Amino acid sequence: MPSIIFVEYRIDPKKRNLYLTHINKLLQYRKDVTLYEGTDQPNVFVEQWHDTTPQQYADMKRVRLQEQSEWDAVTACIPGGAAKLHIWEFATREDTM
Repeated sequence: MPSIIFVEYRIDPKKRNLYLTHINKLLQYRKDVTLYEGTDQPNVFVEQWHDTTPQQYADMKRVRLQEQSEWDAVTACIPGGAAKLHIWEFATREDTM
């Protein structure tokens, strides 16, 4: 069943340039991710990961919230760190199609 993952967070405005450098590097070759910024809430970002699996979701939560990884530079731009990084998975509802 197809699903998507949303990763949502607010970055420190003082670290905006640092954040953009890191996130652009991490996502530059990812065709399965769309990055959004709040239009009425600057510095609030949402990553939308397309066509994911439950295992990818579990892996992402582990890596982004618990382990040291290349994502730590992004997390360092979030006031409150990983505790303020939110990750949700949404699956297609078969009964509405």
